[in-house]
Amino acid sequence: MIPVIHFGLGPIGRTIGKVVAEEGRLQSAAAVDVDPAIVGRRLDEICDADLPPLVVVDSLDAVAVPAGAVLLQATVSQMTAAREQLLEAIERGFHVVSTCEELVWPWDDHPRLADEIDAAARNAGVTVLGVGVNPGFVMDLLPALAARATIEIEAVHISRYVDLRERRLALRQKMGVGRDPAWVQRMVDEERMGHVGLALSAHMLAASLGWRLDVVDIENRAIAATDSTVVEMDEVLPGQCIGVWQKVTGIVRGMPRIFLTLIMQLDVEGGSRDEILIDGEQCLRLRIDGLHGDRATAALVVNQALHVRNMPPGLQTMLTAPLLPRASKP
Repeated sequence: MIPVIHFGLGPIGRTIGKVVAEEGRLQSAAAVDVDPAIVGRRLDEICDADLPPLVVVDSLDAVAVPAGAVLLQATVSQMTAAREQLLEAIERGFHVVSTCEELVWPWDDHPRLADEIDAAARNAGVTVLGVGVNPGFVMDLLPALAARATIEIEAVHISRYVDLRERRLALRQKMGVGRDPAWVQRMVDEERMGHVGLALSAHMLAASLGWRLDVVDIENRAIAATDSTVVEMDEVLPGQCIGVWQKVTGIVRGMPRIFLTLIMQLDVEGGSRDEILIDGEQCLRLRIDGLHGDRATAALVVNQALHVRNMPPGLQTMLTAPLLPRASKP
């Protein structure tokens, strides 16, 4: 059994807890969260899952787990906010699998911080791995794998459509649902709202294809409702925001090569889906239906927790991680 530490018990952390309960090769050894409403409660109760009745503590200092355990970090999206948590876990000798979006591919936006974490992990002999659905899978790792089946790639087009009616309140708030579109537009342009990680996916995908992006062009647009609609008892009026459209274009030597479009809105036309087009010697098209972000993120965390202790020390990515879950005995 691999001991794991639940670090962060918000919506994603709780979903991770449920998946850990279903995975017989992981053993919950401790639980940490800074929310006073959670501290002191039991892990099994918080996650509503068949987990040990561990009492949630407010810091790693209160955790009596030996080095070699895997810390499942589900707390923040930004590298700067995750830094102290990561370094503390590394110092304690814990491997880390994290949902921090910027940790999935940090070398372009946070090279010094990435080098610091990488050096600390190497010195401690542990591995740190950032995972997620987006970034970390659907708009970077998955097309990178599909691209192995062809050569002479001209461009990659990926579109992700997320119907916010099917998603949790926090994500709808992050996309400005019900707010003034002009205000949402300003917040998204300042990177204070909207999705974190679209540009990271472009860099990660480019690296997998042997490209270096010279320019990453980013476009954002708040989407206004044309009709009134009701979502969980709240009415969204015409003219109010129902979501955000974001696009990243990656340019290599003056040529646009990577096109990533993310549409997250209420009642997205055609429903939630992911579409991948690899244009080149062969024209490959993939479509995925039914990929739920929270559940898929939790599955990625748990699957990689089975592998991370056997990976080389340092800061790794999903491009260097084992891709298949470890097989159970027949």
